[in-house]
Amino acid sequence: MTEHLSLTGVTHGYGDRRLFTAVDLTIGAGEHVAVVGENGAGKSTLLRILAGLESPDEGTAANHGRVGYLAQTTGLPASFTVGNAIDHALESLRAIEAELDRLESGLADADEEQLERYGDLQTQYQLREGYAAESRVEAALDRLGLGGLDRQRALGSLSGGEQHRVALACVLADPADVLLLDEPTNHLDASGTAWLEARLAAHRGTVVVVSHDRALLRKVAASVIEVDAERCAVNRYGNGYDGYLREKAAERERWVQQYRGWLDAMAAERLQADTVAGKMGYARRRDGDKMGFDFKAGTWQQAVTSKVRNAQERLRRLEANPVDRPPVPLKLAVDLQGETGEGAAGADAAGPALEARGVQVPGRLAPTDFRVEAGQKILITGPNGAGKSTLLSVLAGTLEPEEGTVVRHGRIGYLQQELEPPVRPGMRLLPAFVAGLGGNIDEHAEALLRLGLFRTTEFHVPVGSLSAGQQRRLALARLLLGGFQTMLVDEPTNHLAPVLVEQLEAALSEFGGTLIMVSHDRALGEWFNKCAARSAAGSAAGSTGGAGWLRYAMAEGALA
Repeated sequence: MTEHLSLTGVTHGYGDRRLFTAVDLTIGAGEHVAVVGENGAGKSTLLRILAGLESPDEGTAANHGRVGYLAQTTGLPASFTVGNAIDHALESLRAIEAELDRLESGLADADEEQLERYGDLQTQYQLREGYAAESRVEAALDRLGLGGLDRQRALGSLSGGEQHRVALACVLADPADVLLLDEPTNHLDASGTAWLEARLAAHRGTVVVVSHDRALLRKVAASVIEVDAERCAVNRYGNGYDGYLREKAAERERWVQQYRGWLDAMAAERLQADTVAGKMGYARRRDGDKMGFDFKAGTWQQAVTSKVRNAQERLRRLEANPVDRPPVPLKLAVDLQGETGEGAAGADAAGPALEARGVQVPGRLAPTDFRVEAGQKILITGPNGAGKSTLLSVLAGTLEPEEGTVVRHGRIGYLQQELEPPVRPGMRLLPAFVAGLGGNIDEHAEALLRLGLFRTTEFHVPVGSLSAGQQRRLALARLLLGGFQTMLVDEPTNHLAPVLVEQLEAALSEFGGTLIMVSHDRALGEWFNKCAARSAAGSAAGSTGGAGWLRYAMAEGALA
C-alpha cells in the first residue's frame, strides 16, 4: 500500500504545553481513518500538521498527492462572496482550464512537446471530472441545505453553520486524493449527514476525519487514531470504531490488573519487612550449647537483617514506580429516598417532577404544556432553532417565560449547552468544583478524580484558563456528583471523548431519577431507543422500575 501521509519522530506543542512526543504514524493510500480524543488534546493540530499547514517542533511530516482540507472555521475573509469561495476551492482546476484554453488556441502550430503537454492536462482534467465540478458544487450545496444560495452573498452575511456548509461543499466539489476533515458534521441536519457519510464511504482516496459523531465513525472509519492528552501520544487501533472501543475496554482491564498487582506487591513487601523476624524461629531456645547458640543467633540475625533490607528495597522500587489508579466508570448514585425537607421528591412522590403550563417565549417558544412524571426519561430532538434549549432553560428556571408557569419538585440539576463565562476566572478548578457542595475538600477531590473527567495536574488550573471542553466537563462533573433527583441536560455528549460518552450513557441508563435531554447526537438517540425498548419489555413483564422512556420532536417552537 502506497503511503499518503506520514509522521516521523514528530514532537509538537505550544509554549510549555506538549501535545505529542516522538510520534511515528503512517496512513496508506485509500485508508479511511478517524481521529478521536479529548477536547483540546491536539486533534485539529494533528490534522494541520498532516495537511502541511503547520510544521512540527521536531521530526518530519510528509503528504503525497493532492490534499483537501476542511477546518472548523473557513479562514476566508468575510468580504469573500460565495462565488469567490468556490473559485478559491477550484483554483487548480481553473488553472488547468485556462492552460487548456491557451494551448487550444495554438494547436494548429503546436510542436510535439506542446501536444504532449496538452494531452497530459486533458487527462488530468478528465480524471478529476473537471467538467462536472460546477454541477457537483450545486448538488453539494443543495444536499447540505443551501440550494439556490446567491453566489454574490458575502460570507460575512452567512451564519457560521452556513459558512461551514459552503466550505464543505467546496472541498467535495473537487475531491482530492487525501481528504482531511475537521468535524465535518457540525451544523448538518440528518439528511445532510447521511449524504456526507455516503460520499466519504464511496471516496476512493484517503479520508482522515476528526469527529465526535459516533454514527459517522462507525460508518466511515476502518481505523481509529486516538490523541492521548495524558501521555502526549498518538495511538492507532484497527477494526473500526467498535474495535477501538473493545480495545480500550481491554486496555482498561489490563490497567486495573496492573494496579491491583502493584497494590498486592506493595502489601506483600510490607508484610515481609514487618514479619520476617517473627517467622524465623530458628535457635530461639538455648540448648545448653552456649557457643553454638551464639553462633546460630548471629547467623539468624544476619539473615533477618538481609531479608528485611531486601524487602524494603523492593518496596522502595515499587513506590518509586507507582501504577496510577484507573478512574472508575461514571456513576450516578442518587439516593432518592434520602432527601428530606421542603421541596424533596422521591421516585414515588405524588404529582409530576416538572410541569409547565402555557409557557411562552416570543420568537423562541410557542405556548407549550409539558408534564414530566417522576422517574421518566425524555429525549427532545428537532432542528436548530426549534426552541429545545429555550424549553430546557424555562424548565430549569434560568429563563423566565413571558407567559405561563412552571412547577418544580425536588432538587434539579441543569447542564446548559452554552456555558456562561466563569464569574471568578482566577479560581482554581478544584475549589470551583467544590463551591457550594460543603463537606471535606479531599473527599470531593477523590470523587472528582475517580470520575475520570480530570487529572490531578489540572486541579490547580484557573477556570478562566480552561478550554471550552474542560469547562463543560467541570459542569458535567458538578451535575453527576450533585445528588439531583431531576437532571436537565442540553447536548450532554459535546466535548467528550467517545469512551467517556459510552460510559456516560451507561451511567444514565442506571439513573433512577428523572432525566430530560436535548441532543442532536444520533448515536445517543439510538442508545435512547434501546433503553426505551428494554423499559417497555420490562413493563410488559411486570417490572416496576421507572415510569417510561419517551421521545418528543420539536418543530417551529413547539413540542410534537
